[in-house]
Amino acid sequence: MDINLVLALFAGLILALSAFSALLQRLSLPGPVLALAFGVLIGPYATGLLRIEDFGVPTGTLLEQAARITLGMGLAGVALRLPHGYWRADARWIAVIIGAGMVLMLAVATGVLWGLLGVPFVLALLLGAIITPTDPVVTTPVVTGSLAEQRIPERVRHNLSAESGLNDGLGYLFVMLPVLLLTAPDRAWSELLTTVLLWEVLGAAVFGAVAGYLLGRLFVAVKDRGLMEESSYLGFLVPLGLFVLGAGKLLGTDAVLAVFVAAAVFGQVIPQRDEEQEDKVDDAVNRFFLLPVFVLIGLSLPLDEWARLGWTAPVVVLAAVLLRRLVALWVLRPLLRGVHDRPETAFLSWFGPIGVSALFYATLAERHTGHHEIFTWTTLAITGSVLVHGLSTAPLSAWLQKREPEHKQKQEAAA
Repeated sequence: MDINLVLALFAGLILALSAFSALLQRLSLPGPVLALAFGVLIGPYATGLLRIEDFGVPTGTLLEQAARITLGMGLAGVALRLPHGYWRADARWIAVIIGAGMVLMLAVATGVLWGLLGVPFVLALLLGAIITPTDPVVTTPVVTGSLAEQRIPERVRHNLSAESGLNDGLGYLFVMLPVLLLTAPDRAWSELLTTVLLWEVLGAAVFGAVAGYLLGRLFVAVKDRGLMEESSYLGFLVPLGLFVLGAGKLLGTDAVLAVFVAAAVFGQVIPQRDEEQEDKVDDAVNRFFLLPVFVLIGLSLPLDEWARLGWTAPVVVLAAVLLRRLVALWVLRPLLRGVHDRPETAFLSWFGPIGVSALFYATLAERHTGHHEIFTWTTLAITGSVLVHGLSTAPLSAWLQKREPEHKQKQEAAA
């Protein structure tokens, strides 16, 4: 592999997307869509400039680790976007969408896949668990940038960010149940409750909270004593995500969840103004870290295997991705009336994209179970979601913006 070719291709794409970011937002062409298309363009099915095998690492290992690192950086950015006091003020949304929402989305996705795809129930449950979490990386273009700030209410952006971060980390618990049922059915439930829940999930939350608090206090202490340069915020943000990701894995915990918890606690400990001053820089860093993985996905898409599945498979998989969210949000609507109005609920029920987190869990599940078809179906779901949700971002955010004045007028009249 020529490393210079890789550098030129990947960095060239990020330069182009950065230069025209505002225009691409208005055209509803977010970075993940274009990076995915670019990966296909330079891959073996088009120009053949690069192949995933050229990296010299097994494809599953490369994609799993790339997805894990991308999630670490993406989740840190998502958590730090949330304002001080968010978790207390919006506890109702979090409790409903995580507590009942994830179970409902898993049930709907599993039902659609089992009933229409014709796969065994446990395999359908595994695929449903993989596509249940809302992806924080694909969600980023929806909730950040000048266009999102103009069109989408702050509470919608914050709630979508918080949900995508939390359910992405907790998705590990949902994925490991069918993995254990496939690999160790005799002890699946005991392993799930002891090893997975008590240590890997709850242990990750505790470790993340402690690490985030201590790093936050360190940040405040060195900043107050003039020991840190004003521009050194990123000196904490980037290493924080990578440190907790690595340390959490070494401890045998769900490191993805640990990163989100650590960044969330860190963001509540440091002064609010320090977060606000660095928002634009964070966006640039996130773009650099988050987009390359979609190029890798484009390079690795199993188009031949998709063709053998026939035309029904993409329809069923995309239906599972879309319906899981639509059904869950509207079923839970009575519990969320005081949180979001009907237009906001409609917007949130549509935008539940999947992407890097689904790739991470699919490669993890394939490694544990040996079922390669998991990767085939998941990449089909990722591609469909990235295209459908990405291309609909601008028109639906414009639609929501038009509905906001009506909502405000009704509130003023009721008052």
